[in-house]
Amino acid sequence: MSRVPSPPDKLSPWRTFHLAVKYTRWVLLLAMMAGASRLVYWNRNDDPRFYHFLTTSPGRALARAMNWPSFYNLPPEDKPESEFTPEELDGKRGLEAALRNRWPTHRLITTAGEEHLIRILFESPESISVQFSFGGKSRVTREINRSDILSLESYTEPIPRITWRDVRFQMDFPTFELLHHGPYTILTDAPYFQVIETARVLDRLYQQYMEIFSPLVQARRSQQSLQVLFFSNEEDFARSVARSSPEMEGSAGFYSPLEDRMVVFNQYHSAFARQMRSEINAELANLIENSRSSEERRSLEQTRFRVEEQIRRRGQQETLATLRHEAAHHLSYTYGVHSWFHAENGWLIEGLAVYFESDPPGEITPTHLNTLINLRESGRIPPLAQLINIRKPSGFEAELPGLKSYEAYALSWVLFRYLMQESRRDAFFTYLQYIRDPAHLRQLVNISREKLLARHMGTTPEALEQAWLQAINSF
Repeated sequence: MSRVPSPPDKLSPWRTFHLAVKYTRWVLLLAMMAGASRLVYWNRNDDPRFYHFLTTSPGRALARAMNWPSFYNLPPEDKPESEFTPEELDGKRGLEAALRNRWPTHRLITTAGEEHLIRILFESPESISVQFSFGGKSRVTREINRSDILSLESYTEPIPRITWRDVRFQMDFPTFELLHHGPYTILTDAPYFQVIETARVLDRLYQQYMEIFSPLVQARRSQQSLQVLFFSNEEDFARSVARSSPEMEGSAGFYSPLEDRMVVFNQYHSAFARQMRSEINAELANLIENSRSSEERRSLEQTRFRVEEQIRRRGQQETLATLRHEAAHHLSYTYGVHSWFHAENGWLIEGLAVYFESDPPGEITPTHLNTLINLRESGRIPPLAQLINIRKPSGFEAELPGLKSYEAYALSWVLFRYLMQESRRDAFFTYLQYIRDPAHLRQLVNISREKLLARHMGTTPEALEQAWLQAINSF
């Protein structure tokens, strides 16, 4: 006689709950692993979706938990004084006192057309004794005859407010001097004439940038929020680079998004410039020693002076070009012309910065002209699509075999300059607005950038490349 199988036992409510928790935990674990794998993949490929994720609350929390250096977790620009440490509060009081002691009292214009912000120290019927408003390690005091003064009026700009960020900046480099000029805060060990030249270059670049990109500027930050760390000592500069941005070792300047500041070095004081001066002076000294007449010696002395002046001027020009280049990076990120989720590819990042190296912006420099001529004559111009699709400037040399980064910069500049022409600028600005909008992330990762750019410019990738080549051949 066969037995009828008994029905399966029903699961108890507790058993059902236990199994549900167990399977849910496995599902969540698998989902987390899949999400982590996707993030690792995005990060490895420099996908803008990874950087966009870091702007979200989970992304910020993950960056903090993993101790990732991230410009999405930057410290605030300011804090109320009640949150200052005693050391920070002392630092703020010291900076405020120093600022009051050197803040200009008057604006002076000379009959030669020079304009200066000054602090009057002493007056007489014939002259005035003044101190120039920019400090540095050497204060500059000068006596000016009243006959040389075209106008002298009170300087009414209020003294800048010292923020918590200013205090921390100064505490990082306690022997440097903190100076304010327009929207910039400059921390430097450089002497007066280097500092004032730097400040004027940055201020002019700021005005030019805002005039050109005003339709794209998304946010204006408080005054003096643009930090510049300016070194005159190469060893100190090298140590700072090694500590904060080792990947920039060997550069003359850079913008650090993680610290939200620009770091530059005066190249006139570089070891290379010193070696060049030493070798030239030694050679000229030998010629002078063996010269046959006083006239020949005078001629050689004049030659030495001219060479020294050329080296000085070249160092100055390279330093100012670096200042304008890095300042353009700084402004592009600070004012939202570039996205904070790295949607811009390498050509756009560097093409824009090179565009602003010259004054006025967009003019070609002898250095870049020689680079383009050399590329053209050696037949080393890569396909435009290959250049446009490289994600980061650091990938130029790896993805463009046979080319150096500076050569890719020059090629990027030609394309950027072509797109900035009056007849194309509106369409190009529409492209810049499109790629910085996170709503378009899917299109940015699914469509090649040369096709996307050509579409916005109302042309084809092939026609765009031909126009780019014609622009290169025009130099």
